[in-house]
Amino acid sequence: MDPIPYGTKYAFDNLPMIFPDADIRTSRNIPQLLQNVSSDDTLRTLMVVSGRFDADSDEMNALIRFASFGNQVFISCQELGDSVSGMLHLKWTVSFDPFKDSAQCSILNPASGQYDEFGYPGYGMDSYFEAIDTGFAEVLGKNSEGKPDFIRIPFPQGGAIYLHLNPFAFTNFFLLHRENKSYYDLALSNLPAKSKVVEWSEYFRYSKNGNFSAFHFIKSNRSLRWAFWLTLVLFGILFLVDSKRKQRPITEIPALQNASVDFVKTVGRLYFQQKNNQNLAIKMITAFLENVRSAYNLSTSMLNDEFIQKLAFRTGIPINQIQHLVYTIHEIRMNPHVSDPEIMDLHQQINQFNKQD
Repeated sequence: MDPIPYGTKYAFDNLPMIFPDADIRTSRNIPQLLQNVSSDDTLRTLMVVSGRFDADSDEMNALIRFASFGNQVFISCQELGDSVSGMLHLKWTVSFDPFKDSAQCSILNPASGQYDEFGYPGYGMDSYFEAIDTGFAEVLGKNSEGKPDFIRIPFPQGGAIYLHLNPFAFTNFFLLHRENKSYYDLALSNLPAKSKVVEWSEYFRYSKNGNFSAFHFIKSNRSLRWAFWLTLVLFGILFLVDSKRKQRPITEIPALQNASVDFVKTVGRLYFQQKNNQNLAIKMITAFLENVRSAYNLSTSMLNDEFIQKLAFRTGIPINQIQHLVYTIHEIRMNPHVSDPEIMDLHQQINQFNKQD
């Protein structure tokens, strides 16, 4: 529920709009709804948004039992664990293109019976279901390749498990882009609005998954797990063999000084002392833009909104900070007389950018 671009604060804060009569709760331990399953008339909904959903067999049995009593389970994740895929008889895969700077998806509009398309300038994992039983599961959404990434698995008494393989669609960055909030409304409109209890569980995101550490990902994959332990054994053998050899101490060689950096500093001081602020500012801007082109492979011919968004996305620096820097560059380029405070402000902004880079 973080307010960061890829957090889920918007999705959580708008749950009262989808479930107006519900008692909305949050939890980081095992969901309370799974521990107190009953067959009364109270309709309950469990919400999970996670990078990986890796419930074990006992947890899956509890989820299935919860849905079979007429309750709803909504899960949005990039990856499914082996127990989840096996017990729900699903086969899924991931298609990821690291060079894509935009993503698309579509969702079924129950009013029109057509798929409404949505896009956003960010990366996404095109996970999808390779094979599903359409006589049992209903397709509700598709990825950019037109393959199903959102399905509904019904259970007796009106219960259902919803599996959604694009959690980026529930992030602040996606939902606040243009009219993408309609995707959120359409996705959750499939769940009964008369739910009396809605539990937003982060157990599978933090407690269960260890906050998506690389080590957890290796442990969760059988092939990577074997490769990891084999590598440790080989390094252990290498250490034991190599520790028997004696090695002479290596003379420490002082690092070479970067003369180009000293040269730039000297030239900068010279321009500053001569009060040639305009020339110095232009050279600072030129050096900054050259660094952007080489480090982030971005064109700097047009310093417009598209450039600002791409640079903020690739650096992780807040977009308002990038906007302020670009505005300062435009102002200095148009000003033939640059004052000392203005050039110091430009210098500080570029330094701050480089520190956060």
